[in-house]
Formats: sequence, C-alpha cells, structure tokens
Amino acid sequence: MSHLRRLKRETNEFLSGLGDGPDEVAAALQAADVRGVPQDNFSCAVAVYLTALMGTDPQIRSVTVGRCSLVINLVGPDLRPAGRLLVQLPKPVRQFVEAFDAHEYPSVIRPCPLNPRELVALAN
Repeated sequence: MSHLRRLKRETNEFLSGLGDGPDEVAAALQAADVRGVPQDNFSCAVAVYLTALMGTDPQIRSVTVGRCSLVINLVGPDLRPAGRLLVQLPKPVRQFVEAFDAHEYPSVIRPCPLNPRELVALAN
C-alpha cells in the first residue's frame, strides 16, 4: 500500500474513532486533553489532535482543518513541499468543527494568553 493511501486510511480511522456525534467528538478530544483555537485552521482542536497522533511521520509538515475537509501538507526527504493530501471529514467531525468554531465546546478551547497590557493591569 502506498504511503499516501496508508496515511489517508489512518486519518479516516482516527477521525471515525472520535465518535458518532459532535458531543462524542468533543468528549473524546477532552479525554485526550486536546485544546484548540476556534476559527484557526492550524490550531483547531481536530488539527491539534491529528498532529499529535501523526506528527512523528517525517513526511507530514502540518495538518489544517476546514469546515468539510482537512489537508495534510507533506514534505519530501529534503524538507521541500511534496504535495497535499485532502481528507473529507466524517459528518460528526464536521458538525463538531462547526460548533467548535461557534465556541460551543469551551472544554476543548485553549485559553487565550493575556496580552502585555492585561498582565500589567493584573500586576497593579
């Protein structure tokens, strides 16, 4: 089996294993201690989860998640871009991403760091 085909199969298995509905997906991500940033393709909770699971593959540069699909950006042995692999999100994950982007799952939202002005205000 080719590397791309194997990668797509593994990605689909990881995504399908998150649950049969958006609440189950959120619960699975929370149980895995995953936190993400809504409306950020690179830092979405699903992207963070997949990056943690697949990040040891030296051919994966990044994972970005959209509303209906995700893109795995690949690199070659010389670390130059080597293409993209598009994977459709299963319906429960699509529903989760939409709700997550609307801030409906605070348990998997990464707290925003304070900006320097807020830190000064807290110190006073």
